[in-house]
Amino acid sequence: MTDTARSPRTVLAACCVPWDDTGALVEPLFRDSIADLVAHGLRDLYVFGTAGEGHAVDEQRFDQVVDVFADEARRHGVDPMIGLISLSLPAVIGRIERCAARGIRSFQLSLPSWGALNDAELATFFAETCGRFPEADFLHYNLGRSGRMLTPDDYAALAAEHPNLVAVKHTRADYATVHRLFARAPQLRHFFTEAMYSYASLVGPAGFLVSIASVRPRLAREYFDAGVARDADALMATCAELLDLSAELRRAVGPGPHMDGAFDKVFARMRDPRFPLALLPPYQGTSDDAYEAFRAALRAHHPRWLDPS
Repeated sequence: MTDTARSPRTVLAACCVPWDDTGALVEPLFRDSIADLVAHGLRDLYVFGTAGEGHAVDEQRFDQVVDVFADEARRHGVDPMIGLISLSLPAVIGRIERCAARGIRSFQLSLPSWGALNDAELATFFAETCGRFPEADFLHYNLGRSGRMLTPDDYAALAAEHPNLVAVKHTRADYATVHRLFARAPQLRHFFTEAMYSYASLVGPAGFLVSIASVRPRLAREYFDAGVARDADALMATCAELLDLSAELRRAVGPGPHMDGAFDKVFARMRDPRFPLALLPPYQGTSDDAYEAFRAALRAHHPRWLDPS
C-alpha cells in the first residue's frame, strides 16, 4: 500500500507526569523522564492523554506542565504534542489558544464525554478545533470513554473536511475495522497499540502507539521496525511476549477498574525507580507492592524487557 498519510510513520509515546505528595509537579524528574525517552529513540512524544492525566488537571497545572514539557522537548529537538481532554469546548479552545501563543502547533483531541456527540455536534466540535486553528495539526484520540467511537466512514468525512486532521490514535479496533481504516481514510496516520500493531502493520502503514513496550524503548523500536519491514515472524513473536507482559501486569495490579495512567506510571518507574506512582485525586494509582510484583515477574519470565537500554 502506498503511504499517503499526512503525518510521519513513527512510534508515538506518552509522557507521564510525576506529582509529589501535595499534587505538585516534580519538575526535575519530569524533565529527566522526557530526556530518557528521547535518548532511547522515542522522539514523538505527547502529554495529557489518559496516561498523562489530561482529564484530571486544572488550568494552572495544565499551563505549568505544558511550559515544562515544551521547553524540555525543544531542548532535545522534539516537537511537543499536547492532549486536550475536557467536557467544555470553550475550555479546549482556550487551551489551544494558550498553547499556540507558546508556539505549539500539534494537538491531540478527545471528544467531550458527558454525552455522546451526535453527527451535527461532532461536525461542530471539529469545526471549532481543526477548522478554527488551520495552522495547527490535530490527532484524534478515539476511545470508548468519549461515548462515541468514530468509524472509518467518520474519518473519511472528517479528513476530507479538515486537511489539518492528520492522525488517529486507536485504543481498540477489530480486524475488519483496520482494513476499512486504511481503505477509507488513508490520508490519516493510524496508530495502534501493541496487540493490534502486529496485524495492522501487515495491512497498511500503521504507526505504533507504545504502551507496555516502553519499559524497554530499544525493543519497542525493534517492534516498530519489524512492522515497517512487514516481518510477520518477528511481529508475532514480540506481540506474544507483550501480551504475556500485559497479563503479568494485570495479575500484579489486581482487579480494577484502573485508569490507564496507573499502569503507565508503573512503566515510568521501570525506567526510573524515583518515579512516583500516585495519580491526581480522586483517581488511584497502583501500589509499591504491585510494582515490585510486576518487576519480579519480568525478572523471572521476561528478563530481556528489564534491561535499561
